[in-house]
Amino acid sequence: MELLTQILRSITDRHVSLIAAGVAFYSFFAIFPGMAAIIAIWGLFSDPVVMREYLSQTHSLLPDMVFSVLSTQLDALLGARPHTLGWASLLSLAVALYSVHNGVSALISAVNAIQGHKPRGGVRGLIASIAMTAFLIVIAVCALGTVVVLPIVMQLVPLGQFAAPFLHVAPWVILLAVVLVSLGLFYRWGSNPTGRRHSWLSPGSVLATALWVASSVGFSIYLANFGAYNRIYGSIGAIVALLMWFWISAYIVLLGATLNAELWRRKDQ
Repeated sequence: MELLTQILRSITDRHVSLIAAGVAFYSFFAIFPGMAAIIAIWGLFSDPVVMREYLSQTHSLLPDMVFSVLSTQLDALLGARPHTLGWASLLSLAVALYSVHNGVSALISAVNAIQGHKPRGGVRGLIASIAMTAFLIVIAVCALGTVVVLPIVMQLVPLGQFAAPFLHVAPWVILLAVVLVSLGLFYRWGSNPTGRRHSWLSPGSVLATALWVASSVGFSIYLANFGAYNRIYGSIGAIVALLMWFWISAYIVLLGATLNAELWRRKDQ
């Protein structure tokens, strides 16, 4: 109970809700360039149309309005992608990566602010944020590659009647693994503590992953039964729902960072 009280006090004192809104804003401007960057990188090796299939497999987790926005923009990006790698393509990729980097930097700053750490400055901060951006894109590309390769491997490994259920559950497992690893990355290397660091698998990352899944499903149910975003906001209702989902996700990530910070503080006492 004392731990819960301290976490709630930290959430209020450090303005987690307000900081999460800032992270959601930057995330909104980073998500679509991030999709464009993954399409460009994946297109160097294979057909990025497979991203549409993977996104559709996560539909049951994402709110309908959020899925609609992401799916529509993904189709637009796939239709507009160049089929040759020229200077224009490289410039577009650089701009996309810069936008993603800004979103990653915003989350790094937020995690440090919540945990009471001074963020890295100058060249060290820039290198850390660029490295984290690159690592996240590599994780996304590897996850996409796993989804593509998995059915081929399943044809070589006879699982009989278990093959279909396994392939149905696999995208969910991959998605949860991506979320857990990404959060572990931010909590361990995004923060700038003066002493030792959190482990990759921390209580905060586990809690945030579980709460993110539960909140995404809950927000989806709310939008389907009680939400009136389209009636209130008209044509931008789906965009507002997407921003709200980003805010909920950012809040949960910062909640996990708050838990880690409080547990770490208790260890040092």
